[in-house]
Amino acid sequence: MTMELRVETFLTEAIKPSSPTPINLKIFKLSLLDQMTPVAYIPLIFWYPAQGAANDRFAEAKERSRWLKKSLSETLTRFYPFAGRISNNLIECNDEGVDYIEARVNCLLQDILKQPDGEVLRKFLPIQTESTEAATGRILLVKVNFFQCGGMAIGVSISHKIADLCTLGKFINSWAATTQGSSSVLFPEFGCAASFLPPTDLSFTMPAMEFKYQKAAMRRLVFDASKISMLKARSASTSVPQPTRIEAVAALIWKCGVAASTSNLGGFTKPSVLRQVVNLRKRLKPPLPENSVGYLVSYFTVQTQDSETELQGLVKQLRNGIREFSENYVKKLRGSEVISTIFEAAKEVGNLSKRNDIDFYNCLSWCRFDLYEADFGWGKPIWVSVAGASVPNIFLLMDTSDGEGIEAWVSLSEAEMAFFERNEELLAFASVDPSVCF
Repeated sequence: MTMELRVETFLTEAIKPSSPTPINLKIFKLSLLDQMTPVAYIPLIFWYPAQGAANDRFAEAKERSRWLKKSLSETLTRFYPFAGRISNNLIECNDEGVDYIEARVNCLLQDILKQPDGEVLRKFLPIQTESTEAATGRILLVKVNFFQCGGMAIGVSISHKIADLCTLGKFINSWAATTQGSSSVLFPEFGCAASFLPPTDLSFTMPAMEFKYQKAAMRRLVFDASKISMLKARSASTSVPQPTRIEAVAALIWKCGVAASTSNLGGFTKPSVLRQVVNLRKRLKPPLPENSVGYLVSYFTVQTQDSETELQGLVKQLRNGIREFSENYVKKLRGSEVISTIFEAAKEVGNLSKRNDIDFYNCLSWCRFDLYEADFGWGKPIWVSVAGASVPNIFLLMDTSDGEGIEAWVSLSEAEMAFFERNEELLAFASVDPSVCF
């Protein structure tokens, strides 16, 4: 862009539930996992192009704004804790509302999407991901950005203290369905998380892991379906004859991250640990409903063995990790030792993340959560994104718009990213920061 980008807020208001929350629902208890999650907001931005020619873009934006606010208010009646405030280990469901912001952008939608920049994308979010308000303040915030061409970007941030990506995705799609007047809206299940893992006294323990906010470089890698098929074939072995697309992509990024660290250290390879986040809902026995609200994720860790960083070996590590997690760890979450099991795992990860003699990576898969189904009445989004990172060593995997490819948002230190983004093996399978086509 030749001109300076301006995203100017012209409206901020609190959107409250359309019906008051009943007295018996005024207090919502957080679960043990909600308590232990790091303080942060989950950010998502949904990008929508203009729909045909319009004689009056201002009138169109005004009408869309009216629909969005009305349906958001109605949706909050079902997701009532999101309009409350966090206090200690509970949410006061006081109907104070969510922050709803509207902003004008002094450019066209394609000016942003032809060369997306992670730091620029942060301007379209209602609050910064690392804000400490996530622990004590507003739970949900929305920012609707109107472009000169009639396109829109809807930025949504929700506190990790009550939500994971599954929860946020269900909320967005329920809001979108309500905007369209659909009768098949989602009714969330709020009691499962705290019943499964009630809150407990954490005064004697440390959080599972604290993010180290610092300057990081982020790149967006796009793996199309054909390249993923090739990568899966290269990753296959007698141990794992059919890798999943997540295993293949995560292993390649992990391998290239280790190579970048080694190059940055002048040829010295540190031991490497990868923490893979897992959605608990389907893996518990019996499983929790998919519409269960809360931070219902756990994780397993795997590490490089004897400097083994070949693709097939890393895929094998990931497969063994999820097998061990599913067969042993999950069983303990339904047993009498559940609290000690969670605390021990949290202690281990907390210690690993603080060590300087290893490279510690976090991998999150946000695939298969139907984020591209969020149709508010003007079509499905052409792109769903996050924004710039302030924490290094994170691999965030998302679906591409066709549901077959993967977009990987990778953050590393600036020094390591200089090596990572030039890795020839990586570039054989992925495009780095390509334009978003529509």
